[in-house]
Amino acid sequence: MLHLHATQKLLNTSRISAPLHIAEATAGQMLHSWYCTIQPTGYAGKMLVTYFHEPSLLTVVCRGKTIKGTWEEFKDRLPKVLQRYGFGTEFIGWETALTEDYVVSKTNSRRMLGYMNEIKMQLEYMCSKANNYEHIATDDMEDLMMQWLYKSSNKQHAYTTPLQYWKEKGML
Repeated sequence: MLHLHATQKLLNTSRISAPLHIAEATAGQMLHSWYCTIQPTGYAGKMLVTYFHEPSLLTVVCRGKTIKGTWEEFKDRLPKVLQRYGFGTEFIGWETALTEDYVVSKTNSRRMLGYMNEIKMQLEYMCSKANNYEHIATDDMEDLMMQWLYKSSNKQHAYTTPLQYWKEKGML
């Protein structure tokens, strides 16, 4: 089961009233906690929902306006992102098997909200470069985010990227 921390705007569009709580991860699960937000595209009525893994900032971008409406796409895109970056098949199989269900709560990290707002501006810019909604390159957005430099909580490195985070964990 995944724990989705949704922004208030996404909770509103998803028509979910969520508490502020913490769900326990399954033993050995690394991709448990995700933050998600609605992403404007510049095209009327067309949105994206972006999912950010906490703490690595691994990003999955889905077309739609609600959690329920993007959940199947998220479950489809997550293993593809992991495969593109060379995660092991056992790791991908284990983690994606745990995506069958989710629990939604409110966001509870100002740090993650700050990262999400920063990334949101970059993704909006990428959306503006597309000719239309169908040509928005969500794979390119996810690839850019794997190289995104952010302040690390690791004492050895002041800054890191999602790719570097997973390399240090021995997953790549």
